[in-house]
Amino acid sequence: MLPPDITSLDSLPVIPWMESPKERAYIAEIHSLPLPRPDQKFVISFGLYGDNPKYTQGAIRNAELRDTYFPGWVCRFYADDTVPQSVKDSLLALGAEVISPPSELQGGAAGMFWRFLVADDLSVSRFIVRDSDSRLNARDRFAVEEWIRSGKCVHTVRDHVNHVRTMNGGLWGGMPGCESLARGGGFVKMIGDSKQSGMAGYMEDIYLLVESVWPLVKDDQIGHDSYSCTKYDNARPFPKQRDENYQHVGQVFDHQDNPRMGDIDGFIRGKPNPVQCRPKDHQDWLYG
Repeated sequence: MLPPDITSLDSLPVIPWMESPKERAYIAEIHSLPLPRPDQKFVISFGLYGDNPKYTQGAIRNAELRDTYFPGWVCRFYADDTVPQSVKDSLLALGAEVISPPSELQGGAAGMFWRFLVADDLSVSRFIVRDSDSRLNARDRFAVEEWIRSGKCVHTVRDHVNHVRTMNGGLWGGMPGCESLARGGGFVKMIGDSKQSGMAGYMEDIYLLVESVWPLVKDDQIGHDSYSCTKYDNARPFPKQRDENYQHVGQVFDHQDNPRMGDIDGFIRGKPNPVQCRPKDHQDWLYG
């Protein structure tokens, strides 16, 4: 179902970098997929702090793209008082949820962990965690759909050479309350334990996932992996071909939707991905 202010699929917003006939065809296919049932709540979770436009404008842009790529889902932003109220108002006007993180999880590098708190919310049926400086896209949506159909608790995503680790902070999803996640005692506890042990710097969100979460969920997850699919359990190729502009899930953009080209020119362009990480019936997808 289209939002009331959208008259056709062709008028759904797409950032200029991703605009292409292939992307539009993918969007049309996305809008033929089942929506969440009325008794289900599917959430795209972000953490947001500070006033850097790379993140604040990225947050607004992702809230705008929600209807394009994840119809029926809700964008949720865990945001503290350092985020300008005008940004929060824009997010709310776009139908997003804006939630203040708990007082015991503020300060230092705690903001990197807030987006994980959605995993403790039993009113949520399913969630994915994404970065505000990346952009939702069709490749992401089709991978998520395969995860939904798999019945597995957790989804992991690796779509770039630099994603080669078991879990990435803004590239995973799960179902709150499923047994494998619940064994960790909840993210409030795990994050608190991390802070007490001195884990409070850059990349600590990833360390928490790799060290504390992955051992719990590795047998109850599927991964979509375009580079390290032979390294991690239950990994598979992406179901849709990468567009000719080399876009990838988790791709970093600035506040004006310009991609960080070093991630493409230095790692993807001219460097085909492993044949094992391409669909068996599409070995000609040189970049996955």
